[in-house]
Amino acid sequence: MAVAMRMIAVFLLAAAASLTWSPSSADLHSRYGEPNMERFMARPRISLMVEYGSDHLACVARLEPPQSLVVNQDLQAPLMPSEAVSEVIEEIAPAKIRGKQINVATTQSGCNVVAITDYEDLWIMRATHECEPDSPDRDASTTINFKRDICPKQKPPVSETPVQPPVIPLPE
Repeated sequence: MAVAMRMIAVFLLAAAASLTWSPSSADLHSRYGEPNMERFMARPRISLMVEYGSDHLACVARLEPPQSLVVNQDLQAPLMPSEAVSEVIEEIAPAKIRGKQINVATTQSGCNVVAITDYEDLWIMRATHECEPDSPDRDASTTINFKRDICPKQKPPVSETPVQPPVIPLPE
């Protein structure tokens, strides 16, 4: 009986100590201030990470399947529901704030497609997996970069002016 009581006491003491070893959100905020980056669950199976400028407004937003900070390299990340990704994109960067569309570029490698749409005030890079076009889950990731003066300058990975295809003369 005494041994069991000691084991319970040791267990309770260890449990109480473990609670104080891990800092809470409030502890971290009081020690380091407001975060410059946050992660949200925007929808089931859609994680939203946002990096802020010094004005506390979004500079970069990234949608991806939820994952732990401890990454298991052996597991392939699941795909996100494409319709829900489109909804979140519209919530974060509605068409009315994007400005005029400047350029669109699409790259495909096997089943993977990356579409980059550059607007006056932001650009969106959306990666999808298109081997099963009827599947509702095709999105791998989306990045939205806001072109605000306070944000780090990141040009979209496409040229600012559309590249014209070469003119091939037809045989006479």
